[in-house]
Amino acid sequence: MGTKRRRWTIWEQLCVLTANDGCCMYCSIRASERMDHVIPLARGGADRIDNLVPACHRCNHSKNDKSFVEWWTHKWLKGAWPGGRGTPLRGGLEDAGLRELYLEAHQQVLLMLENIETVLDEIADERRSTWFIYGTGIGYPDSVMTIDRWRGWYGSRIEQAKAEGWPDPRAERQHI
Repeated sequence: MGTKRRRWTIWEQLCVLTANDGCCMYCSIRASERMDHVIPLARGGADRIDNLVPACHRCNHSKNDKSFVEWWTHKWLKGAWPGGRGTPLRGGLEDAGLRELYLEAHQQVLLMLENIETVLDEIADERRSTWFIYGTGIGYPDSVMTIDRWRGWYGSRIEQAKAEGWPDPRAERQHI
């Protein structure tokens, strides 16, 4: 029996998808389109906001139900050789043996884990999450107002709030 996924509110989705400057956590090239469970539900991960990072469709689909470490190591090592075999292509590792390649892959995983922790901290930041709770929509996206439309709708306000250090929207309402 599969794990039932919960529905994410507008503020939760915007909070995750705009973290990491709105870019995919894994490739940092493409805009975030999906929320990825760092520890997949199929591997016992929690279906909570503190287990989510922004991801592009390609990286999210490629990672699937793999742990980050498993996926990233495989992806990194596969890219070290043309077609997965032959001479390593990574800069400075052309003459490296298998041990050196695995050690470098391990270093890359550790760097990415630090980046993931930084983004998870950004998402969990109390001032930031308070702004999203009270400064954006409280309902759920639907077929007309998709999360992409909400993202466009709130885009400039999110940028302004970020620049201002995530002011509490409740304080603004009291002055009205």
